[in-house]
Amino acid sequence: MKQILKNTKGFTLIELLIALVIFAVGILGLATMQTTAIKGNSKGRQISEASNVAADRIETFLSLDYDDPLLDDDNGTHGLDDNLANSDGQYDSDGDGVNDVFWNVAIDYPVPDTKTIKIFVDPPGNRSKVVMEIIKAKPN
Repeated sequence: MKQILKNTKGFTLIELLIALVIFAVGILGLATMQTTAIKGNSKGRQISEASNVAADRIETFLSLDYDDPLLDDDNGTHGLDDNLANSDGQYDSDGDGVNDVFWNVAIDYPVPDTKTIKIFVDPPGNRSKVVMEIIKAKPN
């Protein structure tokens, strides 16, 4: 005849399974948080790089002469138009990771003897466009 021990120590199989389910749910939550953080950091990096590209282009335009051909109003609207813009010729339509840079020049806007330059930078794979605007005055 077998003797049943009433004072056994340890975990039952059900307790162990419940603990494993709770642990698995916690690990899945951490993995989801990590994935979201990685995506957010990537998007933030792309926007930061696009901002740096736009700031660099602003510095380039500020160093040019007022009558430089790059600062002509090529679209003939004499105003800022987001749909009609010059480009740097580097498109990211092929997914090469290059930022798309466009600019628009408005002559005598908002006051005479000024050029307003609006710069658009589209980061690759990102729907957030970076836009910066500067005003360059004609030298005396």
